[in-house]
Amino acid sequence: MDEIVNYETLAIKTAILEKEVKFNDSFLKKLFDIIPSPMFYKDKNGVYQHCNDAFSKLILGISKEEIIGKTLYDLTHVIPKENADIYYEKDRELFLVQKDQFYEGKVKCADGKTREYQFYKSSFVLDGEIIGLVGLMLDVSDYKKALRELDEKNRLLSEISITDSLTGLYNRRYFQDILEEKVNSSIRYNHSFCFAIIDIDFFKDYNDSFGHYKGDLVLEQLGKVFKESFLRTTDYVFRIGGEEFAILFDVIDFNDAILIMENLRKKVEDLKIKASSNSSYEYLTISVGLGNIKELKKDVNPSILYHEVDKLLYKSKNENRNKVTVADIIF
Repeated sequence: MDEIVNYETLAIKTAILEKEVKFNDSFLKKLFDIIPSPMFYKDKNGVYQHCNDAFSKLILGISKEEIIGKTLYDLTHVIPKENADIYYEKDRELFLVQKDQFYEGKVKCADGKTREYQFYKSSFVLDGEIIGLVGLMLDVSDYKKALRELDEKNRLLSEISITDSLTGLYNRRYFQDILEEKVNSSIRYNHSFCFAIIDIDFFKDYNDSFGHYKGDLVLEQLGKVFKESFLRTTDYVFRIGGEEFAILFDVIDFNDAILIMENLRKKVEDLKIKASSNSSYEYLTISVGLGNIKELKKDVNPSILYHEVDKLLYKSKNENRNKVTVADIIF
């Protein structure tokens, strides 16, 4: 009699446990399916044992029945082999060592759109043994797009903050920053650099004669000529005042710098922009001070260099303009 009671009790408990297991299984599968992010479970052989609707419909575009029981390489019609190779190597890591895994990748989805996903995967362990892995894919396409747009906006803001709005050249604030960098680099590595200051001759008279609108057009035109003459990444062209410009650049032989600035002076004259009646020349010209900056002491102030090159500029202006005056500058 007791044995019958014990058997019935055991049968009831077993039924309850089976019901709980069935409930838990149904609950987890339902939970799997209602989660909007793609999820999947693979056994240790890399065979898909379960996935949710988001994974089957959004990612692969086939039914769950067509996925369950298949490996990556059984699904090459929806998973490109190059992607399958990457996923396979990532999965192997989780099958060999118990750990969590995170990486990002681009996935061409069933609708033909390529989206950016973060992959969160983990070894699935039972009684101390790795029996498979679980994975979740988080769509971060909009987030990444927003980051790129923010980076681009920040880049544009940064560019605007260092750019002269009229000519598109670097502005005076950036000039001060770069000049300081060049000075520090020259002191540290004991190398020279070239520093030119340019002034448009009789520009105030030009504005008075032809108007500020035409004056602005001239500034734009000359700014373009200057910029197109210095295209290396180590060349810096600035508008530092109304009609005043500065150029920082490097050459191996300072004679090359002199030739470059003489050519630039001639380019401006060859534009044949009619000068004002007060000018000594028929066409608009520029005066240039060019310094070969070298042998700088540790405590030299960049503003001293500016004043020294400015003296060269004024020497050009005092000697009938349309001239390049050069000198070695040593401190």
